[in-house]
Amino acid sequence: MSVMGADLVFDVGATDPQAAGFQGERRRRKADAVYDNMKRQILLGELNPASPITEQSLAQSYNCSQSTIREALLTLQEDGLVIRRGYQGTFVTQTTNKEAIILFRLRLNIETAAVDRITPDITDDQLDTLRQLAARYDDIRAKRDKIGISEADIAFHMTMLRFADMPVLEPVLLRTLLHLHRFIITRHTNNLIWIDKIKASHHELIEAIATKDPDQARKMAIQHATTNTIEVTDEVRTEVFAKI
Repeated sequence: MSVMGADLVFDVGATDPQAAGFQGERRRRKADAVYDNMKRQILLGELNPASPITEQSLAQSYNCSQSTIREALLTLQEDGLVIRRGYQGTFVTQTTNKEAIILFRLRLNIETAAVDRITPDITDDQLDTLRQLAARYDDIRAKRDKIGISEADIAFHMTMLRFADMPVLEPVLLRTLLHLHRFIITRHTNNLIWIDKIKASHHELIEAIATKDPDQARKMAIQHATTNTIEVTDEVRTEVFAKI
C-alpha cells in the first residue's frame, strides 16, 4: 500500500469553530487524495478482490483518521469500485465478462444517442473543445500512461455528452466508462497490446460530427467505441465483445 506524503498529514484537534471548519476542509482534501490513490490502485489491479481492506489499516497507511478513510471508501462505493458489507468489511469489486458486455452495450446506446443529438447543431467552439481534449488524450497515450488515458478518454466522452444536454445520463456513462477501462486493464493485463494507429480515433469521430451528417457520425461513433486504445487479443475480444 502506498503511503501518502507528509504534506497531506494534518491535525484534527482544533476546537475553534473557524479552525474546525478549516480542518474539515483539509479532511475533505485528504479524503480526496486517499480516494484518488486508491482508485488508481484499483484500476491498475494493485488492489483487487483478494486485498484486505479495513479502515484501521488504511488510516495507518495513509496517516489519517478513520473518518477520512470512510469518506474515501464511500466515494469509491458510489463509483462501484468497492462494496461495503457491514461488519464483514470492505471489498474491491470485479467486473465480470457478462457485466462488461452489458456495460459495453450501454455505452454504445448512450454515446450514439449523444452523437445523434449534437451532430446537427454542433458549434465551432464545441468542436474546438473536443479537438483540444482529443489532442490531450493523444499526448498522454504517447506516454503509455494507462490511468492518464483513461481519465482523458472519460473527459472527452463526458464533454460530448454534456454538449448533448443529457445530464441524467452523465453519472451512468461515467461509471460505465470507468468499469470498462478497469475491465480491459486489470482482467487482461497480460494480453494488452498497444496498437500504433487507432482506426476510429477521437479526431476521426470529431470530424464525422463536424460534417453534420448524422448517419456518418453515428457510424463513426460505433467504430470508435469498438476500437480500444489498448487492444486485447482475439481470444479476449471473441469471448467478451463478439457477443455485442
